[in-house]
Amino acid sequence: MDAKVLQTVCRQVYQKHPEVRGVTPKVKPQTSTTFLLIFESKATTANGQTIRHTIRAVVSAEGKITKLTSSR
Repeated sequence: MDAKVLQTVCRQVYQKHPEVRGVTPKVKPQTSTTFLLIFESKATTANGQTIRHTIRAVVSAEGKITKLTSSR
């Protein structure tokens, strides 16, 4: 995946999910034209417990996000 395309996709994900801002995604190729980007972060609740937050984005080689899912 091209670095410029990756940077553009990251900017879009950071706008929708600011809790993963600054996280470098893991990039996994799915097919020859699509990639899976996984953003993972951790947050602490008011009572001190840790919550993992994962954002998964399926992206075309041109940089179009076709699917975006999140878990808390």
